[in-house]
Amino acid sequence: MKFNDSTAGKRWRWPLALLAVSLLALALRWYYVSTALVLQPVRGDATQYVAYAWNLAQHAVFAKDAPGAAVIHPDNYRDPGYPLFLAIWMKWLGDGDAWYSAVLLCQAFLGALTVMLASQLGRYWLPSRWAFAAGVLMAVWPHSITITSYLLSETLFGFLCVLAALLCASAFRRESRLWAIFAGVVFGMASLTNAMLLPFGVLLAIFFAWRRLARPGVCIVLAIGCILLPGAWAIRNAQIAPPAAESSSLARALQNLEQGSWPDFQFAWRQSAVGTPAARIPAQVVLRQVDAEYQLLRSDPRLGAAALTGRFAQHPLRYARWYLIEKPYLLWGWNIEIGQGDIYVYPTANSPFQTRPAWIALAALCHALNLPLMLLGFASAFLAWPARRPFASLEKPYSRASFITVLALAAFVTAVYTSLQSEPRYSIPFRSFEILLAITPLWAVARWWQNNRRLSPRASRQPSQVNHADPPSSSSTPER
Repeated sequence: MKFNDSTAGKRWRWPLALLAVSLLALALRWYYVSTALVLQPVRGDATQYVAYAWNLAQHAVFAKDAPGAAVIHPDNYRDPGYPLFLAIWMKWLGDGDAWYSAVLLCQAFLGALTVMLASQLGRYWLPSRWAFAAGVLMAVWPHSITITSYLLSETLFGFLCVLAALLCASAFRRESRLWAIFAGVVFGMASLTNAMLLPFGVLLAIFFAWRRLARPGVCIVLAIGCILLPGAWAIRNAQIAPPAAESSSLARALQNLEQGSWPDFQFAWRQSAVGTPAARIPAQVVLRQVDAEYQLLRSDPRLGAAALTGRFAQHPLRYARWYLIEKPYLLWGWNIEIGQGDIYVYPTANSPFQTRPAWIALAALCHALNLPLMLLGFASAFLAWPARRPFASLEKPYSRASFITVLALAAFVTAVYTSLQSEPRYSIPFRSFEILLAITPLWAVARWWQNNRRLSPRASRQPSQVNHADPPSSSSTPER
């Protein structure tokens, strides 16, 4: 399928291509959630999400107490976005099979919308054929398909992040404060689905204002929009009785910090869960050490921090490699560690990726591409420097701002999860950003080779060949 953005008569090619890749994404996700069977779907994190949703639907109270508990204690251990999403369906359909099916099908639809919006986001700096290629890869990526079958927040969170980034790009292109406030509010919604994103929108607005990548008024409105909903949630938290120490958001953050500081934690967790009886004994020793240091960190932060830094001081090179190399690699890796493994969070039966030859081949191909995509995504950072941007589309202010938004979000996510706990499951909401960034250096190299070929002496002696090529900047402007 070939696109030529310079021809006005072909203006429908990109919308049709976008529709095609969206339908492909929807078909794959719809088929998967209709076929795969998650064994005991309400387990792990899903247990708390469902408990929050039930209490919201039945009592309008945000609490993780088990359904039917005699006393309900409001807390803020989890973020409210995904439980509210579940509660809306539960209020309408009850908490039975109809509710469960509706949630999965809705997540399949949100996953397809994420692919569509991310592909359109890529058009702000990529030619249509490259944005289309990125969209196809997003549509077929196995992690993004399997995650829709779990009662976990990643699908909703990924959709909100992509929607916020696309609204940001539109605000920068239109220089519109209205679109900026919409983008900020959606960033706030994403932050209430996963609090790790909380400071990103404000930091992005400050950076863009500092570097003059957007008008100051747009940046100010974006920052205000980002804090509206989280600010309201903070007011709610200040009005409830202080939750128990183990039910606060601070306790959860400290737990992630502590677990993420142990290079052996994930291996020990897997051995304790699915290992042989002989392997479980040393694994449980490691888990007890982690829990003991976490309890110390929570009860006496000063002593806990001293124990943490003391471990680092004993093996500085080991921990430097862990935080600078191994944890980023783990975050964007393939095998889900805290879970069933491979591309599955919970045990799953009748998965097409296990029973259908075409799906098995697709997973194998994507597995082979995972490391190159990761490296290309990191390499895309070099294109953000002015001296590295000899490409027409990145010279446009709004195109560069859109590209930097995606790059900054991926860098922010990597930094936060590297500081806390790295796990491939946590990168699933951002796989679309990774793919867009990975495609960008490929396009840049192709454009560089194409430009050099046009400027070569041999090409100058063959003008007929040059006339058939697209103008250098013809495919870099998104359709309006």
